[in-house]
Amino acid sequence: MSILAYLASRAAFIIFHLFAGALAIAVIQLDLLQTGGSGLTYGSAAYIVVLHAAMLGIAVVIDYSRQYAFFRRAREIAAAPDPIALVPSLPAPSCAEQRILSRLANAAYTSHTAEALKREEQSQMHVDFTNRWVHAMKTPVSVIDLLVQQSKEVRSADEALPLFDSIQEENERIAHALETMLGMARQERFSLDLLPEQVDLAEVARNVINKHRKEFIRYSIYPSVECHSPTSIIETDEKWITFVVDQLVSNAIKYTRVSRPASAAVAAATATATATLAARADRSRSAGGDRRILILIDQLPAGSHDHTDLAQPALTLTVRDHGIGIPIHDLPRVFDPFFTGENGRLAPESTGMGLFLARKICASLGHTITAQSQPGQGAAMTITFSTTAITHGVDAATLQ
Repeated sequence: MSILAYLASRAAFIIFHLFAGALAIAVIQLDLLQTGGSGLTYGSAAYIVVLHAAMLGIAVVIDYSRQYAFFRRAREIAAAPDPIALVPSLPAPSCAEQRILSRLANAAYTSHTAEALKREEQSQMHVDFTNRWVHAMKTPVSVIDLLVQQSKEVRSADEALPLFDSIQEENERIAHALETMLGMARQERFSLDLLPEQVDLAEVARNVINKHRKEFIRYSIYPSVECHSPTSIIETDEKWITFVVDQLVSNAIKYTRVSRPASAAVAAATATATATLAARADRSRSAGGDRRILILIDQLPAGSHDHTDLAQPALTLTVRDHGIGIPIHDLPRVFDPFFTGENGRLAPESTGMGLFLARKICASLGHTITAQSQPGQGAAMTITFSTTAITHGVDAATLQ
């Protein structure tokens, strides 16, 4: 801040200070005249004015010298290409207004830094997920290539049908992986793709099961939907909640059909197509136990959930399978990004992002998701839906 700019900012203060000095001289003059005195001489009045102006000038110079370093650095920062990054270089404030400006600048710096770190973390997560996704896609692509090569030796339609079925299976895996990738991309701008409405959970469950009907038939898995609640209607976003339920059902299918460490995908990538088909057939025949997947819609007692209206019960949707289950030491981390755990080695197509996205989307919708499991007895993923509307307290302008 230049001296002229400083004086301009303090002009009102200086003018009123000088005016106050003039009033003081006038009061002294009147007092002397009323007491019979001859009043102030011009020399005395001039002396008082000069002395007052000198003291005022000294005060202005001292105040300017105290603030000069702070405002000079503030001006340099404001002219820099990235001013927020230079905020920590501000000198220590020496007065009340500088302390206010310093707190404001530091708050902006803290917010900017946190946002930059968040963006960097999200960017790195996208890179890591893309790398894992591309690596996971190598397996179905390799399997399809092997199957296409073997199809050249097929001599009848009966021999070709198993090949087509296997190609379709790998194509379904690629399609599911693409949906996960798109979900990862869209959830970063979640509020722009949000449409709250009344959704029938039973209908959502049936649609997801219908989508995976070929997989259920292929692996001899028996799905069912049960509703133990008087109503299955909740307020949420149908597309997003369908995505979440789809992820849970896909996981349930994946770990119900897996029955031993040698997965079909690994066999396909390292052996011939004939060995791949044999491995799949053996897997389908040897998988024992209860091959069911249940989607259960139920309700919690009123007031039993922290995020619900005490006057209304909360609905839950549970996807329960009877597959290999989740090891106890992996259970606390199943919702962490990129965590595949011990079971991920049995299903190489796992990216560790499905449950992470499911939890993140549920949190954005105001729902919660939890996991329960017993190794060897299957797993249960439960979504608890808040009875408070997801639009409660949200300004419609923020959704535009």
